[in-house]
Amino acid sequence: MQPLKSIAKSFLRMPAKFQAKKKLQQLRSFNVPAMDKIANAIDDVLNDNLSSEEKVWVDQIEELRSVLSANLTEITVTDYGARSPKFNLTKEEMYEGVVKTTNVSSVCRANNNRFWSLILFKIIRKFKPTTSIELGTSLGISAAYQAAGHKINDKGNITTKEGAASLASLSEKNLQKLGLDNTKVVCGSFQDNLEAVLNENKPIDYAFIDGHHDEKATIAYFESFVPSLSNKAIIVFDDISWTKGMRQAWDRIIENENIKFSVDLRKIGICLMDSDMVKMRGFRIPLI
Repeated sequence: MQPLKSIAKSFLRMPAKFQAKKKLQQLRSFNVPAMDKIANAIDDVLNDNLSSEEKVWVDQIEELRSVLSANLTEITVTDYGARSPKFNLTKEEMYEGVVKTTNVSSVCRANNNRFWSLILFKIIRKFKPTTSIELGTSLGISAAYQAAGHKINDKGNITTKEGAASLASLSEKNLQKLGLDNTKVVCGSFQDNLEAVLNENKPIDYAFIDGHHDEKATIAYFESFVPSLSNKAIIVFDDISWTKGMRQAWDRIIENENIKFSVDLRKIGICLMDSDMVKMRGFRIPLI
């Protein structure tokens, strides 16, 4: 049975779902395979359309999420991100990070919920990438969804980076519990070892950029990724509406000549790199 909070969110999303259906029809009208895949991924999530094999994986991951949500064990984490929309931190302050004490439950509640995790899962299912990279592992919930997509595809793996050693350790254990052996957790601040991770994994077919939520940092990560991306890569950005700065980062990224098409879901943004496509105006399908 779905929790009341989840049911309420589904009810509030109904008008957005109705509008999204129209947009998805428009997206399909271009008859571009990559755009069809994005439309089908979003449509599947809006309708909670899961195969029996997909449902088994999703239920297992959500069961783990429930356990983590109830876990009040204290942990110490080093936060290298923007921390809060209220803060305006310098690059140096973010690089230094801040050590704070929290608990597993609080960290879990800050993770992407089932709906947004399914968007990532379905993108993996439709595009079938070979090599995927995630920035911002946290407890490994999003990584689990993406890795499960790879598992069902019987193709590919995901490397996920986490700055906080305590979270990197927990996420490794969580992914092992789920039997997701197609994952690799790399610990370290993004500034310190991102280049090495990109060089080790290129060409990269799929990237999910999360965990920093700063305008300049997000643009810098995108620019770091570009030389290592494959010819038809897909890049997903989380929390593009978190602050004015994040919206500005998104607007700048989608203007980049390498991005041929984009879909703005208000919370996350999806970008396509495809040298065979002409650059097209992006789509907005606000789902929240």
